[in-house]
Amino acid sequence: MADWRPVAKAAEVFENTINKAGAAGLDLILLKVGGEVLAYEDRCPHEGHPLSLGALEADVLVCAKHLWEFEVKTGRHISRVNRPHCNLKARRLRIVGGVIEVDVSGTGEGRDAGHEEEG
Repeated sequence: MADWRPVAKAAEVFENTINKAGAAGLDLILLKVGGEVLAYEDRCPHEGHPLSLGALEADVLVCAKHLWEFEVKTGRHISRVNRPHCNLKARRLRIVGGVIEVDVSGTGEGRDAGHEEEG
């Protein structure tokens, strides 16, 4: 069962910026691309370094520690060697009344879990 927690006001999440957030002990980053907000866990799948310390270059998120690159829209690892087990860990989110909520339950994780938008 989903456990939705508020993490930020939608109006405070800006395009081309790594927005740090968190809820229920879970560190997150929020990325806004083409008007769509995406939530990922704030740790590189390589060695756990905070992605919030990295850089956003167009549609690519770059980890500051070893310069691993990830496609923002999908979370897919795109540095040199294909490593699908090293994709970013996405979290479901929804926007309710102008507030971004993230499912912290761990169920339905991943990009396939989708993005919901409500009133």
